[in-house]
Amino acid sequence: MKEPVIRLENISKSYDGGATYVIKDLNISISKGDFVALLGPSGCGKSTTLMMLCGLYRPTTGNIYFNGKIVNDVMPKDRNIGMVFQSYALYPNMNVFENIAFPLKQMKSLKKTEIQERIQEVAEIVKIPELLKRMPAQLSGGQQQRVAMCRALVKKPDILLLDEPMSNLDARLKLEVRDEIKKLQAQLGLTTIIVTHDQEEAMAISSHIAVMDNGRIEQYSDPEVLYNHPENLFVASFVGTPPMNFINGTLEKKDDGYLCTTESGNVMIPENRINTALLSSNQVILGIRPDQFNLMDSMEKDTLRFDLSYMEHLGKENLYKCYSGDVGVRVLAPTTVNFSDNKQLYARPVVETLGVFDKLSNNNISVH
Repeated sequence: MKEPVIRLENISKSYDGGATYVIKDLNISISKGDFVALLGPSGCGKSTTLMMLCGLYRPTTGNIYFNGKIVNDVMPKDRNIGMVFQSYALYPNMNVFENIAFPLKQMKSLKKTEIQERIQEVAEIVKIPELLKRMPAQLSGGQQQRVAMCRALVKKPDILLLDEPMSNLDARLKLEVRDEIKKLQAQLGLTTIIVTHDQEEAMAISSHIAVMDNGRIEQYSDPEVLYNHPENLFVASFVGTPPMNFINGTLEKKDDGYLCTTESGNVMIPENRINTALLSSNQVILGIRPDQFNLMDSMEKDTLRFDLSYMEHLGKENLYKCYSGDVGVRVLAPTTVNFSDNKQLYARPVVETLGVFDKLSNNNISVH
């Protein structure tokens, strides 16, 4: 088996001598050319993990491997990484050319002509050659982001680390820059890790996503698997826009499967869809994506009845905000149908795609 470019082995990080840990027993392997997103809420440990990868923080326990070699004690400048910070960290008293040149001037082996050639090369790649004489204050947020990318790439790093590089951009510019980063990473074949709390951004830009919570990786998979087969309730709730709906239910074994009884109605689930080995009791939580309903005109078999609150127009779709008892439920439907005048909404879940979560362990016990 080929050795991964990056491997974190039983990594833990504590700032108080082990009384509390912001990272606990973290393990992950990243192959050459992968684009990995560390995704999770604020305080989950994703930025701390990135800082340990770049060498600004040292792990309390465990080892970090680059190409099979432990780099725990290797200085950041000797790790051959490129880093783009959230603030871009451009020097305000230097023009763009000087900002990009700064890390190269620390490399005493490079001649002046080689520095100029490298800067021109990356400026062409990132499409900012006309900005080289400008000062940072004369640049837009998107242009500053590109300069920060140039400065990271000019060293020809083995690994590119991005710490929420698009969080300071407006929505439209964020989409443009996101596309550019994705194309650039594919063009250069760089092993790249991006930290983000934006699950839509992570899904769009990365080849693999590590969903983190409380200093641990809850699931590490490609975006499609995370969306369609979340391993637990946390991953299911964090990945997807609009978020997954969760409805409490009780399972009862029948001849033709499992009958799930909820406050809003009953749904029959085929027996082969439930991994009974993971079921701790008959209490479960149904997980249904807003787009995985079929709207019905009345209460029929395997249909749920929700109290309708309001409808939002989303262009090609309508989003219905409903309630199952006091639990909020979102249902997406084409604009060709309109139930906004109704007091109740009848929706049949697509049984083949719904998730079933054990209420005690929060683990996904459904089989796809």
